[in-house]
Amino acid sequence: MDATAIVVTVVNTGVLLALLAGVLALQVFLSRRRAWWPGLILPVCTLPGALLVLPNVLLNALSMAESVGQALAGVLGSALVLLPTVILTAIYLFCRRRHRQQKQIDKMNIQDL
Repeated sequence: MDATAIVVTVVNTGVLLALLAGVLALQVFLSRRRAWWPGLILPVCTLPGALLVLPNVLLNALSMAESVGQALAGVLGSALVLLPTVILTAIYLFCRRRHRQQKQIDKMNIQDL
């Protein structure tokens, strides 16, 4: 492997990681908004793509499987298609839970006055 290929691989990995960090930061930002719906934009955008790809990946994995172990690996591998949607939804739920807790604390502080 020559040096150019290594440099290109490192740069591509860096760009991919920066893009991933940007999407996660955007999800946290949108989830912390006062309104509840902006945090659902990214999970809702990734869900249709995952649902369109999932049957194809699952059927391909199952048709190529030669044993039960390979079929199970194919099913678990096809579940990875839903991983971005699950992660973005988990971030949304975590941020909204913190928002709800802070709102309740603010209500208690107002009542204490």
